Amino acid sequence: MTHIGPSIRISGDVLCDEDLTIHGHVTGRVISRAATLVIAHEAVIDAEVRGTRVVVLGRVKGPISATQRIELGPAATVTGSLSAEQIVMIEGAQFNGRIDMGHRTIAAKVASYRAAHTA
Repeated sequence: MTHIGPSIRISGDVLCDEDLTIHGHVTGRVISRAATLVIAHEAVIDAEVRGTRVVVLGRVKGPISATQRIELGPAATVTGSLSAEQIVMIEGAQFNGRIDMGHRTIAAKVASYRAAHTA
């Protein structure tokens, strides 16, 4: 598991193939391929977020898509769309956006992303 500490500020893309926990600030894109991505309580993310499983405990502004599951914890604040086969919102989570749980839409997004990044 990799951690991005609370004092770290990243402007750009964060790409990884392993479990990742973000405690800091990220602006850009966060992509965790075939792994779990955790947005910690103190994290502030202004980015497109993609992963296999995404757990949000902090703040995210931007679209979140997961091939399996998105979880919004009790202190999560999300402004943007959610797209996954399974979406869980714990009581207390704040969400403003659109939810897409259509299997075809998610499969199309995953296929499009893989095609664009395998060449």
